[in-house]
Amino acid sequence: MSTPTARHRCPYRPGAPAWYVRATRHALPPSRFPAFKRQQLTGEQVAVSVGHTGEDGTAHVTLLIGRHLGKPPRPGAARDTWLRVRADIAAHLQKAGFATAPTKGGVRATPPRPEPVAVHLEHGDVFRDGLDALGRYRIWCPEHPHLAGRLRNAHGLGPQVFTYVYATQKARHPIWPTGFRTLHAAADAWAAHMGLPPVTVTET
Repeated sequence: MSTPTARHRCPYRPGAPAWYVRATRHALPPSRFPAFKRQQLTGEQVAVSVGHTGEDGTAHVTLLIGRHLGKPPRPGAARDTWLRVRADIAAHLQKAGFATAPTKGGVRATPPRPEPVAVHLEHGDVFRDGLDALGRYRIWCPEHPHLAGRLRNAHGLGPQVFTYVYATQKARHPIWPTGFRTLHAAADAWAAHMGLPPVTVTET
């Protein structure tokens, strides 16, 4: 059997889950809190779904038991089980250093903020690549060298310049149809799209 390459083992890639979603899922033992995969749950079978809250750095664990998908059952034995499992989820996360808060559907989870990862921006070389290199940047992560994309400046209506984000060096279309108002905001967006934790950006 061949050994997986570092690239295949690495969780960072275009469209990867956000670092805080991945950290939350990793903190919950799958044997006790299996991931919900649209399977039909019966009785008091338990599953969880981890997703975004809309707040950067905070995930939401949605608890599903039997037919009660993402909401607590009515008062009774099933509700008692739901509340107990929700408390168990919170306890596991707190033990791993998370800040938690109960919600109607499960638990809000904020993991400890990791150390920033370095991301580098390299200006296009006009002398080497001609005028097409103006306003173009190569962006890459030295710690995970398989991650390399590009940023491109373009004028919007009026004098405002927007920066568009391309996931890879050869991508033909930007990740988002709208650009970012600053170069560093675009770099942060590229890093988030790769699933990287917060980054420090260095221009060269």
